[in-house]
Amino acid sequence: MRAKARRRGPRTAGPSLSGLAAGLAVVLLAIVLLALHATFFELVRFVLFTAVAVLLPGFALWRLIGGYGRNLVEDLSAGFAVGTAGQVLVYLASASIGLQAWSWAWAPVVLVIAFLDGDARARVWRRVERPLRPLQAWLLAASTAVVLLIVYRRGPGQFLPAYTDPLRAYPDLAFQQALAASAKYDVPISTLWLGGEPMKYHSFFHQATAATQWGTRIDLTDLIHSLSWLPLFLAGCGLVFALTTRLTPPAESGATWAGPLAVFVAGLGGAVQPLAGAGLGGISTAVAAYLSPTQNLGVLIVLALCVVAVDLLRADGRPRSRWVLLVLLALIAAGAKSTILPVVGVGFAFAFLQLGLARRSTQPAFVGGLLSLTVFVAALIAIFGGSTWGTEIKPFETFVQLAPYQLVISNPHAQLLSGMTTLLSWGLAASGVFFLGRRWRDTGAVFLAGVAVAGLLGTLLTTQSGVSQLYFLRTAFPVIAVLAAAGLANLVGRLGDRRAVVLVGSAGLLGLVAFAVARSLSADLRGIKGPWLWTAAAVAVVAVLVAVVWKLARRPGNFFVALAGGAVAACMIGAALVPLQAFVSDTASRLVFAHPFRGGATAAEAGAARWLRRNSEPGDLIATNAHCIIERDGLCDSRHFWLAALSERPVLVEGWSYSNQANRIALTTDSNPSLIPYWDRAKLAANDTAFKSPSPAAIERLREAGVRWLYADNRAGEVSPALRNYVRLRHATLDATIYEVK
Repeated sequence: MRAKARRRGPRTAGPSLSGLAAGLAVVLLAIVLLALHATFFELVRFVLFTAVAVLLPGFALWRLIGGYGRNLVEDLSAGFAVGTAGQVLVYLASASIGLQAWSWAWAPVVLVIAFLDGDARARVWRRVERPLRPLQAWLLAASTAVVLLIVYRRGPGQFLPAYTDPLRAYPDLAFQQALAASAKYDVPISTLWLGGEPMKYHSFFHQATAATQWGTRIDLTDLIHSLSWLPLFLAGCGLVFALTTRLTPPAESGATWAGPLAVFVAGLGGAVQPLAGAGLGGISTAVAAYLSPTQNLGVLIVLALCVVAVDLLRADGRPRSRWVLLVLLALIAAGAKSTILPVVGVGFAFAFLQLGLARRSTQPAFVGGLLSLTVFVAALIAIFGGSTWGTEIKPFETFVQLAPYQLVISNPHAQLLSGMTTLLSWGLAASGVFFLGRRWRDTGAVFLAGVAVAGLLGTLLTTQSGVSQLYFLRTAFPVIAVLAAAGLANLVGRLGDRRAVVLVGSAGLLGLVAFAVARSLSADLRGIKGPWLWTAAAVAVVAVLVAVVWKLARRPGNFFVALAGGAVAACMIGAALVPLQAFVSDTASRLVFAHPFRGGATAAEAGAARWLRRNSEPGDLIATNAHCIIERDGLCDSRHFWLAALSERPVLVEGWSYSNQANRIALTTDSNPSLIPYWDRAKLAANDTAFKSPSPAAIERLREAGVRWLYADNRAGEVSPALRNYVRLRHATLDATIYEVK
C-alpha cells in the first residue's frame, strides 16, 4: 500500500539553504582575502576573537535589547556594530584602571546569559522573521563580493606588505597605527610621535583595535594594515542592505534587488565620471574603507544608528528598549567619527518638522535630536577639547579644491563651473532619490533625507586641508545610496512587472559600456563641455534602447516610465565604471583611489623599530633624527609616524603633522599643516644636534628631557660616528642604529 506523502506548507521563517550558501560564499571570500596577508595562526585568532568576543555578544544584545530578528544579514551586521560599541566602552573603562588586557571578559558574561537564561535564550536564538529570498541573497552576495574585491585590489593589494618598501607607503596608516599603539597604554590617547602630547581626536577605532590586540596578541601592523578593515566593511555592507529593506516592502517587485543595488552603489558609485583626466570627488565607501579606518567604523555606526532611528520614528518610540541601543550607538558615534552626530541630528530635525506638519507626535524626533545634540556637545568638549581640527566655514570652497577647478581655472566663473560639474556628477549618480514618490510621507525616509542633506551641506559649506570636508558627504553617502535604490525601485515599480529587474540590470550594464565609450571618445577634448555632451548622449541612447526593447517585448507599463527607469539605472550603475576599471587600471585608480607615497620605512628600519619595542619599556622616550617623509626646496612633509607606530613608544620629535598644535597654526596662517615648520625650533635643534654633532652637553640635554633611547636613521641624514662615544650601542641594521642613553 502506497503511503501518502505529507504536504509541506510554505516556509514561514528561517533562512533557506540557498541563502545560507550565498552568505557562506562571501565569508569564504573574506577569509581568503585575509589569509593573503596573514599567517594561519593570526587568521585563526583574529576570526575567533571577532566572532566570539565581538560579533556574538553584539548579536545577543541586538536581539535581546532591540527585539530584532528580521534576517541574519541585518542581525549579524548590526550585532557587530553593537559588539564593537560594547567592546570600546568596556575597554575605556578597563584601561583607565590598568586592566585593558582583560577587556574581552564582558563577552563571555553576555553569552552565558544568552544561553542559560530561558527568556533570553528564546529571544536571542530564535528563527528570523523575514529570511532573504534565494535570488535576493545571491544578488547581495554578488554585489558585496564585487565591492570587496575592488577595495582589496586598491587597498591591501597595492599597499602590502607594510614597512618593506619606502616607495610604497601611506603615511595615514602609520598615523592610525601610532594612535592604536597609544591606545594600548594611554587613556586618553596621545601623540606618540610628538613626545606624548594630548591628542584630541575621534579615537574609538584605536581603542577597539587595542582591545583586539590585547585579546589576540596579533601585531598592530597586521591588525591595522591587513585584518581589521574587512569585518567593519562587510558589516557596513550588510547594514546598507538592512536600511534599504526599510524602504522597499517585501510585496514590491523591487524588494529583491534594491538592497543589493544599494550595496553596489554605496560601495562603488557616487559620481558619474565623464572627464578622462580628473576625478569628481571619491565619496563611495570603497574609497576610504581601507585607508581611513575611522571612516570605515564611522560608516558602520551611522548605518546602525539610522536603522534604529528609522524604526523608533515609525513606531512612535516603541519598543522603548530600543532607545538603549540608540544611546549606546550615539555614545560610540561621538568618538568614532566627528561627522556622524551632526548629520544624524539634522535627520532628526527633518523628522521633527515632518511629524509636526502632519500633526503627529514629535516626541521621538525631539528626543532623538536632543540626544544627538547633547552627546555631540559633550564630545566636542571632552573628546575634541573644543578643537575643530582645522575645519572652517567657507561656503563652496570645496569646488576650488576639487579637480574640475583646474580644468577651467582660466574662466572667470571657474568656481561656478566646477560646482555645477561636481553637483551634476553627484546628482546623476544618485538620481533615484528624485523618484521616491509617496515614500516622502514616511518619517523614516524623511529622517534619511535629512542625513543626506546634512552630509551634502557639511561638505559644501566647510573646508579643511586635504579636502577632508568630503567626509561629511562620505558619511552620508551610504544613506543617499539607500534612498536612490529605493527611488529607482519605486520608479520601475510603476511598470507593474516583477521582471523589471531585467530592465534595471540591462540598463546598468549598457550604461557601463556607454560611459566607457563616451569617456574614450571624449578623452582628447579640452574643457568639460565636450565630455558632458558625450555622457548625456550615452545616457539617452541607453534609455531609449532599453525602453524600446521593453515595449517591443510587450512588457506592461508606460514607455516613458521605462525610459526614465533606464536612464536612472544607467546613471546609478554607470557611475561605478571608473572604480571597476581601477581593478585593472592604475590610471583609472588615480581618479578615485589613493596611490602609494614615498617616505615609508625600509625593512631594516622597521626591524630596528620593532627591536626597540621588544627591548624597551612602555613610556620610554626615544629621540630620532628622522622627521620628514619628503624634504624638498626647504619644505618638510612631517607626516613621519612609523617609528612611533612600530616601536609603540613616545618619540621626543618624530613628525609633527596631525597634531592639535599643527592644525591650530595651519588654521591661523592658512597653510598646509603637513608642511609647516616645527614651532619649537630650540627643541628640534637640541634633538638633531645630538645626532650631527654629539657632545656630553648635547646628550645631557636629551637625558634631562627624559630620553632613554636614540634611533639614528642613516637614510634621514648625517649621523656622526662619534655618537657611540657618548651613548651605548645596542642594535644596528643596514639603515638604522639604536643607542641607549645611560
